[in-house]
Amino acid sequence: MFGKEGKRTDYTPYSCMKVILSNPPSQGDHHGCPFRHSDPELLKQKLQFYKVSPSGITQILELVKGMHFQLACQKYFELTHNIEDTTFSLNHPNQYFIESQKVLGGGKDIKRETDTPHRSQESSATRGTSAAGESAANASQGLEEKTEELDSFFQDA
Repeated sequence: MFGKEGKRTDYTPYSCMKVILSNPPSQGDHHGCPFRHSDPELLKQKLQFYKVSPSGITQILELVKGMHFQLACQKYFELTHNIEDTTFSLNHPNQYFIESQKVLGGGKDIKRETDTPHRSQESSATRGTSAAGESAANASQGLEEKTEELDSFFQDA
């Protein structure tokens, strides 16, 4: 249908509203909103398994009964991350992940790689051989530091 490799198209993931309003997952499917597509008793068992307090479970289940699925998700986020009140509203599963990483990372934003610092080092390196040697040493040291940061990041998570 798509050839040997497919279209290699980067599809954007669905927002919370699209997931909530779309068809529920059928048997064997592993998608959907747990607050919308789970039976309340099963959801209660999952919340207990994830060590949510009994009062928190009650609050979440009340929001689910009122069909406030995104608010239930937000309350779950607050309870599992020990936050009194979030300064954002969750609208996307990727946003949940990003905000969780910020909280777990001590408030730091997730680092995004950019090529601009490397290009400026490369252009200065082409001016002279001694500058090229220094630039290469600095780049390899910077790469080692980033690798160490990544290692510690994944060990802490």
